[in-house]
Amino acid sequence: MNGFTYDAGALIAAERNDRRMWLIHQRALARGDAPIVPAAILTEVYRGKNAQLDRFLEGCKVEVLTEVLARAAGMMLAECKVDTGAVDAIVVENALRRGNAVVTSNVKHLAALAEGVGRKLEIVPV
Repeated sequence: MNGFTYDAGALIAAERNDRRMWLIHQRALARGDAPIVPAAILTEVYRGKNAQLDRFLEGCKVEVLTEVLARAAGMMLAECKVDTGAVDAIVVENALRRGNAVVTSNVKHLAALAEGVGRKLEIVPV
């Protein structure tokens, strides 16, 4: 594992001041690893000023959705035929490309996507 990619569940846990999520985040930052937040995840979660979430995001790198990543995520959905959305595929594709673990509350769908394309994905549930 190289670092972390955060799914919506990670941001929601941080927003709710989940102690375990903050500990995971602080350890990543202490190692010098800026966790990745795909921009699509930020869109799903962010609803305006929230001091807790804003503080959490300061240590993260928000990654834009490139055409290459968008196409790869779309192909993943076509290949594995898992009943889930495009944002889940973006998270999984992002993490697999980086060798990151995904921090999520959506273990079932993300694991199924990775398995559907024959890849191993480390998942940290929150």
